[in-house]
Amino acid sequence: MARTPAPRSRRERPAKPPLSRDAIVAAALDIARRDGVEALSMRRVAQELDTGPASLYVYVADRRELQELVFDAAIGTVELPPIEPESWREQLKELARRMVKMMAEDFPGMAIMAMSHIPSGDNAMRGVEAMLALLKAGGASDEAAAYAGDLLSLYVTAIAYEESLYRTLYTDPEHEEREVARLAERFAALDAERFPTMAALGPAMTRGDGRERFELGLDVIINGLLATPMEGRLTHAPGGRDAPGTG
Repeated sequence: MARTPAPRSRRERPAKPPLSRDAIVAAALDIARRDGVEALSMRRVAQELDTGPASLYVYVADRRELQELVFDAAIGTVELPPIEPESWREQLKELARRMVKMMAEDFPGMAIMAMSHIPSGDNAMRGVEAMLALLKAGGASDEAAAYAGDLLSLYVTAIAYEESLYRTLYTDPEHEEREVARLAERFAALDAERFPTMAALGPAMTRGDGRERFELGLDVIINGLLATPMEGRLTHAPGGRDAPGTG
């Protein structure tokens, strides 16, 4: 007869690592990397750490705070090389590329977290600091560099979110190309009397793949930031106060 295994003493089992905020964030980041942000929940993180969900609330207030911490940790995986003023434009564009990759590929769906709150963690601040320093190295005014913190971040996040959606919704890698081809056919079939401008510009509107259009968009934004007069345009300050010097 098979013998019943003797019970093991708790002392013989490997001890679980102590629970901490860092451990919780690291476990959540692993889940986001493997299964995407949609899989992230307090219960799922608790299972990953072999504990109960209630124990997480000692270190993290709620799911929203967890998401904010995870997003900042994800930004921390983006390499920020030393700034080289003579290469400021290429370094700025490379930073944008790495942010898109992080939010669309490394941690699928992470872009939604950037859209649901204004990132303000230490890693987010390091990324913004690098962005502003690169723009200042390129000759941007203080106003332009400050506005870029919002404008460039929105562009990068939107691109990453679109890429994430396509990766989630469509498994066929040629889906986007077929969609663009369908749109080109639609433009070509437009009545030139009703839609004269679109009929004429249709070929140009569908030219370029996603990467080319992303790179062009970066140049348009950067060049616009350098060329657009901005002094005095943004006057409203937090709390309803006007910015200094605007009356």
